[in-house]
Amino acid sequence: MPADIRRQVLVEAGHRCAIPTCRHIDVEVHHIVPWETCKEHKYSNLIALCPNCHSRADLGKIDRKSLHLYKLNLRFAHDKYSQLEMDLLFDLGKGGGAISWPSFNMVLLRRIVESGLVHVQQLPGVSTAVFGLPMKAMILSLTDVGRSFIQSLGVKEL
Repeated sequence: MPADIRRQVLVEAGHRCAIPTCRHIDVEVHHIVPWETCKEHKYSNLIALCPNCHSRADLGKIDRKSLHLYKLNLRFAHDKYSQLEMDLLFDLGKGGGAISWPSFNMVLLRRIVESGLVHVQQLPGVSTAVFGLPMKAMILSLTDVGRSFIQSLGVKEL
């Protein structure tokens, strides 16, 4: 494998396993479509995995579609939306409904709200405060723009 491609894959993942719940620091470069099938080292087909996740992927316990989504999520870690925002978009896309979100945490979703991917509705009722923070619940749902965005990422359960 050319050193520049290997380096690019490792830097993309921050020299950690690309599986968000793992993030182990001892990593190997894995072919998403097996080497035996593709016979090439293409950046888009490579992902950084720890030895444990690498073995699980080889055994089919982590499927290729999931590996592609993990790789895609790495792109967003370095791009416009945070991992939290991407997770919320995926959850909204798969669930097709709405999620309640505390108003004091809206700052964490600023980019997806400003991009028009999520609609925010304030629930009527009395607002309380804890340690000076407003505790009013907000309802978040995907907009048509958000739905199109999630579908473009391969989420089909909308």
